[in-house]
Amino acid sequence: MKKMIFLLAVLFAVATLQNSFAQTTNDEAAVRACLQEYMSGDGNRMEKAFHPSATMKYIDAATGEFKDVPIADFIARAKANTTKSERKIEIVSVNVEGTAANGKIKIETDKVILYDYMNLLKINGEWKIVSKIFSRMNK
Repeated sequence: MKKMIFLLAVLFAVATLQNSFAQTTNDEAAVRACLQEYMSGDGNRMEKAFHPSATMKYIDAATGEFKDVPIADFIARAKANTTKSERKIEIVSVNVEGTAANGKIKIETDKVILYDYMNLLKINGEWKIVSKIFSRMNK
């Protein structure tokens, strides 16, 4: 009887872990898909990746000044930018814990290297970027 109870407890634990792992895998894929929308460079697709109240914060490379920009301003600039430069862009890392996640993205052009750090939340079952900070280094 004790062996049966122990076996049932082990089976329950394995099933719970499998379900948790599957959920984490699904969430990571959904976070990566959201980041891909941002990485597209297309203003309309980028807009879908961000929560409307998201912000972008950074230190201006030229002046050293702290900037705090509403995401709507950033998206408007992306939509207005019709010149697309050659760039290499990749997701460096993704971390998901429950309904929060973060992603690190590297963008490299012939002149600069940027690292974007995105914070995401799962809002009404959908992953959205709620804040973006970045670092820019001239080559």
